[in-house]
Amino acid sequence: MCMQLCGVRPYQRWNWSGDMILHDTIIPASRKVPATQISRYDIDIREFVSIGGNSVIRKTLHEITDKWTNHDKLLFFVRGNDGFDFRADRIFDWFSNLDYIKSKRRFDQWLFPEETLAQNGGDCEDLSFLLATLLIESGISRDCVRIALGRIIDHTHEHPKPHDHAWVMYQQELGAWQILDPLAQVKQAKQSDITKVGTAGSAQPRQYPIQDIEYIPCFVFNPDHLWRVRSTEAIAGKSLHDYLQNRKFWTSFDPSFAASVHNFIFEQALTDMSHNDLRKVKAASLRVDINILAYDPRDHFDFAYMQASWERIDRRLKSGTLDDFGLAIHAIGDFYAHSMYAHFAPKIGGNRIALYDPAHPIPPEQLVYDFTGLPMSGANLDATAAAKLWQGELISGQWWRWYTTYPSDLKKPKELHKHRNLPDHDALAVDSPTAEQQEHFFVRNGTYQEQFRLRQQAAIEHVAQVYQMWHKTH
Repeated sequence: MCMQLCGVRPYQRWNWSGDMILHDTIIPASRKVPATQISRYDIDIREFVSIGGNSVIRKTLHEITDKWTNHDKLLFFVRGNDGFDFRADRIFDWFSNLDYIKSKRRFDQWLFPEETLAQNGGDCEDLSFLLATLLIESGISRDCVRIALGRIIDHTHEHPKPHDHAWVMYQQELGAWQILDPLAQVKQAKQSDITKVGTAGSAQPRQYPIQDIEYIPCFVFNPDHLWRVRSTEAIAGKSLHDYLQNRKFWTSFDPSFAASVHNFIFEQALTDMSHNDLRKVKAASLRVDINILAYDPRDHFDFAYMQASWERIDRRLKSGTLDDFGLAIHAIGDFYAHSMYAHFAPKIGGNRIALYDPAHPIPPEQLVYDFTGLPMSGANLDATAAAKLWQGELISGQWWRWYTTYPSDLKKPKELHKHRNLPDHDALAVDSPTAEQQEHFFVRNGTYQEQFRLRQQAAIEHVAQVYQMWHKTH
């Protein structure tokens, strides 16, 4: 639905709380009972995170916070607004001290959190168990933490293949589930693999990492329950035991892909913003994207509500709050991702596009469209008539989905009729590095990758520009 602020595909369609409780949580363990040769005994998978009150984990939490300021320590250990999100963020950051250790072990040889700490790292499962345990022991409710077992697909490859993976889901204070993949932080995530970004407005063209990662859960669990997640993966319909027996472990995995799990656009544009303020801005942006039951096209530049969307941005920037600022710059990113502006915008030096300026709009005679062959779900006119209706106006696609809402104040029959006569959002928007469908305007004309590069670059520059102005006045 929005321009991804990272290399991760939208994950709103998954129920991260879990769809169905599974009572069979037993897996065979190959660990030997001390002083015996007994192995392959039963163990409950939840034991890997069911260690409440563990002194080793508590000691680690105090080591994590030992050199912090008194203000940060207070925020970390007391209950209050933003305190839980702050804990999750800082614990996740701490994982940059750990190592990714490749392993050929089977699932029944996973490490317990103390063992992962002892060797200063582990594989994706070991690190996820440790992260979830630290989150819960810090005071975050176990109801807000899930370990996900599933698959990950890197769609940047020509023939992407799913790989088995494990990661952590954290439910933020405002209700949105957030992916916390420990491999985004570990030392082997080579920061040198990512091209450094220069100063906004630099004459030199800037390069960005093109990554398109999809997380697909099969099972989630916490210390209390194991859940199945309804998934397109056939293996997710099997029992936990059968699923684990079929997991294919990575022996040549380089976790540097995960470096772009973070909100790339915001982190490049808001380099002068404090860590805590940036976290709040990201949270506001994530919330408006995932809370589809409160969907409003004016938050995302959908349905061609151009003027109304920019007016909403202006009001939010004037309020001075971090929450409104996060919503405003989220919408700016969506403007470049969803609208056709980048298609018509003048080029600068052949490598960048001019940032949007309402004082210098695209001349109406240039805004000519051809909707032939594009999905027009819900439209009352054929493609030719619909395109004629919108000639001379800057447009975006319609994001009409059965599982969301639509604001009542936008349902005036005449107005709604016009805004439904647009191609589907997924046929015009350039949300992610690679398109998910072939019936896309820019896939059809062979310019999708170039459009993504231009739009991402423009979004970073525009957000950086807006932040400098906002910071001076608030």
